[in-house]
Amino acid sequence: MLLCRRILRVHVPNLSSVARLQGAQALQDTGLSDVRLYLRHAGHASNNRGDHSLQNPLVVSANIPLLHTNNSVPDPNSELLATILRVSRYSEPTKGIKELKTVAGKSVVEESKYSPFQAYTLLRAQDPGLAASLPVDVLCCIAQGAVKHGCQDIVDNITADVLAERKDDSTSGSTNSPTVIANADTSVDGPLETSIRDNTNGAHDTFGLQDRACVAAALLCVSPRHPRLLAKRTVLALLTLINSAGQIDSLPVNAACHAIRTICDDAQPDTCARHIIALAFPRFLGWLGAWKAPTGAKAVSYRPSETILAAYGVVHRLILLGDKEKAFDLFRVLAENHHIPSHSFRHVSIDANLGESTTKHHFSMIIRDVLARACFHWGWHHLGVELMVAMTETYNEGTQTEHDKKLVSGMLDLLHTAIESCTADQFRRCAVFMCSLVRDSPNADIPESTVWLFYNRARLLRDGWSAEMFYRCTQSRHVPLRMRSLFPRGMAFVWLMSYLLEERHNIHLARSLAKQLVQFPVPIPPHERATLVSMVAKNGFAESARALWQRYAVGKDHELIVGNARAMVRVVSLFASLVSRTQEKLDMLRSANDTEQLQDAIVETEAKLADMSHFAQTVLLAFHKSKEPLDKAAHCDLNALARGYFLLGRMRQGLLPYRALLRRKEIPDLYDINVALSAISRHSPRMAANLVERMLETGLHPDAVTFGTVMHQALEQGDLELAGTLVKWAHEHGLEALSAKTMAALILASVSDRPETAEALEANLRHVWEIVRGTPRGSVVHTPNIGECCIRASLHVGNAQMAFDFWDELVRWRAEWDDHEQIQLRRSIGKVVRQHIREGSLAAERGRQMLRALGLGGRVG
Repeated sequence: MLLCRRILRVHVPNLSSVARLQGAQALQDTGLSDVRLYLRHAGHASNNRGDHSLQNPLVVSANIPLLHTNNSVPDPNSELLATILRVSRYSEPTKGIKELKTVAGKSVVEESKYSPFQAYTLLRAQDPGLAASLPVDVLCCIAQGAVKHGCQDIVDNITADVLAERKDDSTSGSTNSPTVIANADTSVDGPLETSIRDNTNGAHDTFGLQDRACVAAALLCVSPRHPRLLAKRTVLALLTLINSAGQIDSLPVNAACHAIRTICDDAQPDTCARHIIALAFPRFLGWLGAWKAPTGAKAVSYRPSETILAAYGVVHRLILLGDKEKAFDLFRVLAENHHIPSHSFRHVSIDANLGESTTKHHFSMIIRDVLARACFHWGWHHLGVELMVAMTETYNEGTQTEHDKKLVSGMLDLLHTAIESCTADQFRRCAVFMCSLVRDSPNADIPESTVWLFYNRARLLRDGWSAEMFYRCTQSRHVPLRMRSLFPRGMAFVWLMSYLLEERHNIHLARSLAKQLVQFPVPIPPHERATLVSMVAKNGFAESARALWQRYAVGKDHELIVGNARAMVRVVSLFASLVSRTQEKLDMLRSANDTEQLQDAIVETEAKLADMSHFAQTVLLAFHKSKEPLDKAAHCDLNALARGYFLLGRMRQGLLPYRALLRRKEIPDLYDINVALSAISRHSPRMAANLVERMLETGLHPDAVTFGTVMHQALEQGDLELAGTLVKWAHEHGLEALSAKTMAALILASVSDRPETAEALEANLRHVWEIVRGTPRGSVVHTPNIGECCIRASLHVGNAQMAFDFWDELVRWRAEWDDHEQIQLRRSIGKVVRQHIREGSLAAERGRQMLRALGLGGRVG
């Protein structure tokens, strides 16, 4: 039977409109407007079931004179009109109309050149006025097909015809954008009906208000597959037009649903959303009240449509708009018709008079709690997370009753599900929600599994900002001890450590994280342990690096840490530096006059020196043993072994790897030469510089590491003249960019070693500030150590503004706020700031802002 119906549609097309078109072609050429008027009149007459005057297609109204055959409408328009008027609800944008024709005495089914939608587009491009004068049922059919298939151009054209104001036929060819028309013709702050009525008075006589309302209703029936087809203000303009025609009560359900869906994506509903709700909400609520979800056995396979999701969102928006009554009415309809799962109400007790007896905050908390649970039940996590965040904001703004605290704490069982499946943007909202729970709800006990899942998701989403924010929040002194002991594990731990050190240079949080790992062992993948130890040692966390190396250097996976060249070099380099500093301290104690009183300190320092030296040698010898025999060791491992021996000052042993290379007839590369130069420069930077000069004379090409290695040691030993010479050589040979380590050493040397005058030091500080502002935040220049050095130099020259700028840029967010040294540093800056305010060299208001940022209050005196 269905097949027969399809054949009938193919072979018996709707020819009444085509016949009327043929009659229209018999009109006079006194004006094309008469044809438009005829089409519109014919459309009205055909819609009237009792009118039989148009049953004969050649019957024309008496007041329309006939015309000569040589003055007919042009053939292209006739073909396009014939195709358009055959449109049906089965028409598709790219398929032509099939019709039965007789060719050579045989019946043949042919397909038109254009589809009705393509024909409409071409006709409107040629004559917009004629396209707007099509019969209302045809325009409605085209509009429905356009919104069904997502034809944006056709939707915009019909919307423009429906909303546009036509002064006369001479201007009918100009078309305005529907968005512009909606913005111009519809004022959301004034009476909505007035603008539409005024617009109607200037519209074309053949396109009355009722006809425009019918087409507007068809345009609003947008498919959920194309939610962005109409702008929000355009939807409001169409609804206002329908309301002006008195047809808002008969608004199609699909149109009401789409109008409601348009406001669900607004984070903060505006006045436009308020008017859309006022027009579409009654119709939407009435239809929703008659739609009951299945119960019993049928409820097992039931899944609500996107319209129910939109209804949840509307309840949330109504709460944001403060319309408590409508929000509760819609919520009650959803609950009574079983569109909200019954288990969503287990954590709350809703009174029958909830809409009248509860406070605003308590009402919002209960409604959002139920809807959030329902969203997670149906898998609508994006709205569930949004409702959870809104609950927290409402909780922080309200009176925070005991019932509200229970509701917020009860959301923790949903948090795990939300984090597991949320998007990147929703994940950040989850992070904000978790931080709010930690700060404002001490009794909210976030489960360990949820915290670990949070850090894993942060790693997968590469959201270091959220992970750092939450970790900083959990390390506050006001947070319970249990929450402070919750930190990432596994790959997430290594990732967060790398983010804090390499990208953020947040030394304080990274040191805290390393100490926690030493105190509370958590699983770390074996292949990531060497990387972790290298990062910890590279940033000077000696105790943590030693503890972690000793922990991972035993067991079945000990070779992964003991035989790792990078980890060995970082650890040996760190402890070699500590041995050097401790030796200097010991020499100072021994050279003091009262050595007898300092004997205990000397003994303690000697023990510490022996212990650190022994550990460094243990790490180096363990690496050496793991690579024996050296003749079979990799080139990079031999290079690292030589570097380790040179760092500990054991020159003879450091040559053994190079002898192994020569026995294998391998030529040392530039990296090997740089390692040897590092050992020589530690002993004598000028001797190493002479070797670099000889390399340049013989045609060898040192790299930036070569110059940086010798330059760094020259700066360490205070030889600024040699450092300047090396910079000049590097520039002459095209090495403009030095290593980050060398750049940091140059900065420290320029502000640490006091120039002859304060003006020279201040000029150096300005140059350093330009470097800091011109380098990315992940650069090695952006470290608290450099910041503190620059702050002290700024205080030395008495420049309060520069001292504050260095603190705000390099130290403020990267050092522990309550550290004694940091407190003293902020007080020193504040002292100079107050002095400059009293002297009048610093504006009082700016000075107060700086003092408040320093945590010293806004008082100048």
